Amino acid sequence: MNPIKLIAHRGYQRLFPENTLLSYVEAIKAGARFIETDIQLSADGFPVLYHDRKLKRSSTIKGAIHDHPLNQLLHTPNHEPKRLGNTHLGQTITPLSDLASLLLTHPEVHAFIEAKSCTIDAHGINKVYQRITETLAPVAQQCTLISFHIGFIGYAKAAGWHSLGIALRRWKDLRKTDIKAISPEYLFADVSDLPSKGDFNHLNAKLAVYEIDSPDVARSLQQRGIEYIETFAIDNMHQALVKNLKTAVNQQA
Repeated sequence: MNPIKLIAHRGYQRLFPENTLLSYVEAIKAGARFIETDIQLSADGFPVLYHDRKLKRSSTIKGAIHDHPLNQLLHTPNHEPKRLGNTHLGQTITPLSDLASLLLTHPEVHAFIEAKSCTIDAHGINKVYQRITETLAPVAQQCTLISFHIGFIGYAKAAGWHSLGIALRRWKDLRKTDIKAISPEYLFADVSDLPSKGDFNHLNAKLAVYEIDSPDVARSLQQRGIEYIETFAIDNMHQALVKNLKTAVNQQA
């Protein structure tokens, strides 16, 4: 049975604003060796870290990422005031280039880079792929491109990107011919959408499941053949699983 591999979903999201450089720095400090981030392009085509289609929840302003140029976004808040209050008031939107620089200093960390469907709709597949991969070039081997947008991943495969993943909107989408044709290295799925019985050892891809904040649930999924677990609570999950591993080793000694 393969060990559990925790993915810091949007960074150390439990305590820090999601998709900020701070969130990823703290996730790595907490033990993350796999991280996931969401990418959108600014109005002038620069990739930044951001999840929502609209800016209101995290940044308290109107519009979307693709409505604003990079020089404005770099001064736009990304501190999630409804969830975190004014604790991280100084946090602003982070360019993908900053995350690439962080990865350069942490070659042991692997990043799942999610191209958001809304930015693909706004800018087109070719432009989104080119701008993301240009930025990731120095750390390409540390990065897997993922997306809910199957056409984008198909394009990335044809373009030769070495590691790809598809985020499933529904589990039954596995039967789609275009997903089968891509044969991605990774699949991402909502835990609530998984079949209730059986294991996943028959899949020809590594399955990552979100959103998990319980070590017991993670271990039950591991028993079913799932080794990649996405979590907002990277600190608690990492500590609990390390403690569990030490206990198991001591019992065998």
